[in-house]
Amino acid sequence: MDHDAAWKRLFGLPILVEHLLRGFAGPVAGLLDFDTLRQLSASWVSADRRQRHGDAVWRVDYGDGTGRSLVLLLEFQSRVDLDMAPRMLRYAAMVQEHLRRQGETDADGRVRLLPVVIHSGRNRWTAQGGTPDVELSADGEVPMLLNPYLLLDARRLTREHLPRLNIVAALFGLDAARTESELAGHMRELSSWLPAALAPEAADAVLTAVFDWLSAVASRIVPDSDTAELVSGLRRELRKPEERMTLLAERMEEWKADWLRQGMQQGVERGMQQGLEQGLEQGLEQGIEHGLAAERELLRRLAERKFDKASADELARRLAAVKDPEYFAQVGGWIIDCGTGAELLDRMRLQ
Repeated sequence: MDHDAAWKRLFGLPILVEHLLRGFAGPVAGLLDFDTLRQLSASWVSADRRQRHGDAVWRVDYGDGTGRSLVLLLEFQSRVDLDMAPRMLRYAAMVQEHLRRQGETDADGRVRLLPVVIHSGRNRWTAQGGTPDVELSADGEVPMLLNPYLLLDARRLTREHLPRLNIVAALFGLDAARTESELAGHMRELSSWLPAALAPEAADAVLTAVFDWLSAVASRIVPDSDTAELVSGLRRELRKPEERMTLLAERMEEWKADWLRQGMQQGVERGMQQGLEQGLEQGLEQGIEHGLAAERELLRRLAERKFDKASADELARRLAAVKDPEYFAQVGGWIIDCGTGAELLDRMRLQ
């Protein structure tokens, strides 16, 4: 599998497209209902029988029930294409023409397009026509680009400007790695937060897809290294998310047993049945509190990674007296959904 094909295959997963839009499409992401994401054919034929084969095309509805949608045109480039701007303009025109001809426009008769070029080459992207930002039109409903396409130059995006807890940002970090240790560090970081961000089966699918992508592109990221052995070793080290969760659950049971034994020992040392019962109760209470404290700390760390330390510290303060695991799960979902720490804290305040 070549470099560009590896990227193309990876973005066959809806969650990757969702994270791309959430992390890099600015205010547009707030308009969309990501449950409606569906992949379209990337091969189009115009009325005069001209053909165009793109890399990936997705469509997603707006979340307001107005019948509007966004068509995302994705192109993956490992080399600079100086003709990318006219290419994308022709492609966008062909897609619009095809959708109109097929009667697949939005309810208002329009086609809303967002062309995106993802460049993963070692050389800086020098072609004209790319823009780093997406804005909304004055009426707040149409993506607006200053140039023909949104350019995401993976190796030029600095770490501090990348969104946190974002799979596509993690890919850009991997692609920009310069050494084996840096590459391994990025993979470990991704696998550390992914299981908390997605359902186990979704996290497993993403991690598997990322490893497959890495197998295809690692030799290009860190040349002159034994990348096959590196990727193989990381696969063994970073087990599937559900396997890690199973091991964690088993470990939690061991901890509970240890806490119980500690409580019993405390009671025996008191030499009285009442002391034994009290020790059991204390052991169980300690076990429960350990588990709750671990959940609080995980949420605090996730909030700090995605937002900032101040928001994370305020979150920890608000959770200090909470003992409801279901509420912890709800907060975890808010951390993923919210765009800022202030939004997260507002949601908690409204509950």
